[in-house]
Amino acid sequence: MAVSGEWIPSTHGSNGGIWECPALVELPIDGDPTKTKWVLQVSLNDGAPAGGSGGQYFVGSFDGKTFENENPSDQVLWSDYGADFYAAVEWSGIEGENGEKYWLGWMSNWHYANNTPTSTWRSSMSLPRKMELTETEEGVRLKQTPVSINSIRDKNQKVSYQNKVISDESNLLDDFSGDAYEMIAEFDVSNTTATEFGFEVRKGSTNEYTKIGYEVGNKQLFVDRKNSDSFDYGSNVVNIHKGPLSVSNGTLKMHIFVDHSAVEVFGNDGETVITDQIFPSPTSKGVKIYSKDGNVTLKSLNIYPVKSIWKKSGFKSTLNGWKAVNGKWADTIAGKQGQSSGDAFILSNEAGSNFKYEADMKILDTDSHPNDPNKDTAGNLVGAGALVFRSDSEGKNAYAVNVDVKNNVVKLIKFVNGVGHDLASYNNDGNLKLQANENHHLKVVTAGDNIKAYLDDKLAIDTNDQTYKEGYFGLNVWDSTVVFNQVKNKVNMGTR
Repeated sequence: MAVSGEWIPSTHGSNGGIWECPALVELPIDGDPTKTKWVLQVSLNDGAPAGGSGGQYFVGSFDGKTFENENPSDQVLWSDYGADFYAAVEWSGIEGENGEKYWLGWMSNWHYANNTPTSTWRSSMSLPRKMELTETEEGVRLKQTPVSINSIRDKNQKVSYQNKVISDESNLLDDFSGDAYEMIAEFDVSNTTATEFGFEVRKGSTNEYTKIGYEVGNKQLFVDRKNSDSFDYGSNVVNIHKGPLSVSNGTLKMHIFVDHSAVEVFGNDGETVITDQIFPSPTSKGVKIYSKDGNVTLKSLNIYPVKSIWKKSGFKSTLNGWKAVNGKWADTIAGKQGQSSGDAFILSNEAGSNFKYEADMKILDTDSHPNDPNKDTAGNLVGAGALVFRSDSEGKNAYAVNVDVKNNVVKLIKFVNGVGHDLASYNNDGNLKLQANENHHLKVVTAGDNIKAYLDDKLAIDTNDQTYKEGYFGLNVWDSTVVFNQVKNKVNMGTR
């Protein structure tokens, strides 16, 4: 049933799955701001060319109320021919000098997004891309070019070649190794005898590689990941992802970005784009350039290793030797982040008996199903974060003082053989108002059997227990994502 307005079933493009994330933008044609058409982008799940999630677009006119598709209703135009470009969103108010727009997409596919072998997050976003239109033999088509990453190119390690003949068994790149780089190649295909040519990237010693190439006869750019890794992408997603690409003036250009777990391939300045996740072994860093059934001339090749944009961890602590017991832990810009469904522990290699142990902490909210029982009254998915002390080496027998946003309480918990038992709690007579994304300072002071805990310098717990006399310092998360920082301890402190 329509919420408002007049809704009719679409008979245009691909209808293999649900439509979502529409984007309607006006784009210039070949850099001429006086010559424009409108583009309607629609994300599709399922039914994309590689299988599963993807995006299609329509070119036409828009009068402020109605968009008219100028192509036949059964013609499908794909934004990206890979398996991992979905839910693309454009920036509003940021345009190029000729009216080009910019967007980026989610680099994943709902057929395997929840199972990818990555930690501590799953997938990423694509590179931002400039969108415009270009005239082709088939009509006006979308053209996407990646924004420059010149600022993170390692220019001192640049590799360049000019006018090389590539045969079936070329060893031109045998000495190159890398897991993150930008590659720009131009091939002369005007007189080639090859039926196929390209690169094998993230190549390992166990016949592991991702093939990025061009089929001359079929005029198709492709990414083949059947040998990329051991991950099971599922039966609904094909191994080889192909997109049409005609040769211009006898030259074919490949602009390729290779990362630790992804490739983005732009053919002929973005007329055809293929985006795919890959999950090779960290040791698979080789590159091979190849041709098949003949030779092809490599007009030019520039390879730029790229520097990481991941900034140095902002985690500060007087404790050392942190080792995760369970859950997912990572050093981030904001501090040491833990994530878990249920309890998860990370322990330092330092222990104490009587001490002052403190930290800044923030329990983050995350998206989930609207009826998730872990959501607080504001709709945030939250649990608790805790300081762990007097712990054994596995966190199974320990004390923990936690800030529990879900239940709006501060607790002292004693873990016995992995099972938590509440020893004391504090909610300020119902006036405690814990919320997600708030900064808190938690401090624990022990002196013999006495345990005190302070939340934001206010005494919250003051009780005695003699079960554990000494042990390791650590951190804990429960049903949440929590960031800890400024984690400090000072031993032999028996008072506040």
